[in-house]
Amino acid sequence: MSTWYDKPTKILLMRKDIDYAMCIDENGSSSNLTYVLKQISNDKELSEDDKYFTITGCIFTKSNYLHAKQSIELLKNKYWKDGMFYDSKSKSNRAVCFHSRDIRKHDGAFNDNVIDYNEFMVDLSNVMKDIQCKVISISINLYEYLKRGYTHNVYNVAFDFLLERYIYETKNNKKGVIMLEARGKDEDRELLDHISKVINTTGTKKISSRELKTKIDGVYFNPKWNEEYSSTYVGLEITDLFSYPIHKYVKRDIKDKAFLTFEDKIAGYPNYINKGIKLFPPEQK
Repeated sequence: MSTWYDKPTKILLMRKDIDYAMCIDENGSSSNLTYVLKQISNDKELSEDDKYFTITGCIFTKSNYLHAKQSIELLKNKYWKDGMFYDSKSKSNRAVCFHSRDIRKHDGAFNDNVIDYNEFMVDLSNVMKDIQCKVISISINLYEYLKRGYTHNVYNVAFDFLLERYIYETKNNKKGVIMLEARGKDEDRELLDHISKVINTTGTKKISSRELKTKIDGVYFNPKWNEEYSSTYVGLEITDLFSYPIHKYVKRDIKDKAFLTFEDKIAGYPNYINKGIKLFPPEQK
C-alpha cells in the first residue's frame, strides 16, 4: 500500500480523525534566479514584481473547512447556474473556480457580460470576511537572498518556514493534512522529496521530525478541479484569494480592499510582521 510520500497524490476526502487542513498557494516565481543573479552581477536593481516570492497557507479546522466550502458553493450558485460556466477555451462546462487573476481581470466567468461584477465583489468580500481560518505567509526577497550568498532552494526554504508556523498555530496532539496546488510532475516530485525528508527524517531548524510526524498526517498535491471539472478544491481557491493581496502588500506596502477583508485572520494580528507574515532575509540594521 503506497503512502503520501511515495509519489505526489491527491486528497479527495479528509478522514474523520483529521483535525486540520492547511491549503497553500504561491505568487511570484522561485525559478527565475538566473535572471536575478544576472541583475546582481550587473549591479542593477530588480523591479518589485521580480523581487519577491510568496507562499501562503490557510489553516482550517475540519468544521471551518466544511462551512467555508458550503459558503463558496452558495455564492457560486447565486451567480452561475449550478455553479457551472461554459469555458470557451476547452469548449466544455466547468465548475466556476475562484482564481484571483481571473477575477481581477474580469476574465471568463467573471466577465461583466456574464455577471453583475460589482454586486459579486460585494458578496465575495462578505463571504471571505466570514470564513474562519488562520493565515500564515512567507515572502523571500530573491534579490537580497542571492546577494547575501544563500544557496538553498528558495521554495524549500519558504516551505520550511511555513511548516514551522503551521505547528505553532495548531494545538498539540492534533493531526492535519497539507494540500498544495499541483504544478507539474517534476516540480511536485522534487518538492515532495524535500517535504518527506523534513517530516520523516531531518525536521526543520526549530521543529523536530518527531513532532512533525505526530502532527502532519500527509501532504497532497491537488489540481484546481476534480477530473470531471464538476467541482473545485475550495481550500486552494480561498488561499489563492488571500495570497495575492499579501504578495502585493509585501511588494508595495499597500493594503488593498481584499487584504483588509481578511487582515484580522493573519496569525499574530495586529502585530503579524515576522509572525503571520514573515519576510526573509530580515532587513539589515
